[in-house]
Amino acid sequence: MANNGSSVASFQHDFLDLHGQQVHAFSLEIANVGFSRMAELLLSMLRSGAWRSYKDGQGQYNFLPGEFDYFLSQRGVQRGEVMDLPDIDAKAELEEAMDERCTGKEGIRRPILQVRAENPQVPGRPIEPYGYTPSEAKALFNSGTSGARRGRMVLGTRVRRYTNTGGATTKTARDELPRVERLRRSAFHLDDGDLADLIDALKQEQRRRKRHND
Repeated sequence: MANNGSSVASFQHDFLDLHGQQVHAFSLEIANVGFSRMAELLLSMLRSGAWRSYKDGQGQYNFLPGEFDYFLSQRGVQRGEVMDLPDIDAKAELEEAMDERCTGKEGIRRPILQVRAENPQVPGRPIEPYGYTPSEAKALFNSGTSGARRGRMVLGTRVRRYTNTGGATTKTARDELPRVERLRRSAFHLDDGDLADLIDALKQEQRRRKRHND
């Protein structure tokens, strides 16, 4: 039985080039790790460059420098998993290699339909973008892929703000305001009926607290 297992493993690896072996090992490990180890694996694979060009039993894969999310989606790593990573610096580095704003830039990032046509497809794991521009959203919708028709930042607004500010903050100017001021400004946007309901609710809360203190 051991010999048969070795023969099967040898047969499988006959389809893999050196980078393919690295990608295969990455795919196996990334499926069973916690967030801290996941960040390490993602950055290690990104920096290695092995994901850019590799071969397995499906054929030859080639990805451009700004297509790391295309690669990850085909390896079974979902956008939500990457967004849930607590390490903002790691996510900022990852964002640089999957920035949806670069879609269509020569030698950087191809449109999703093009990259699908130019790479083998893994059954059950279609190549998906984490983020997309409004024009890409239309292409996704027309191709039968579920998703919003609007654009979407690759790893969300917090990471984009962090990279745009050179790592200074993930917060907007509004986030920096005192809580009461944020609530006050939110109230300004209510219509008359909702504002009246809010005022009534606040008065009721004041009366409840007064009774409790008495």
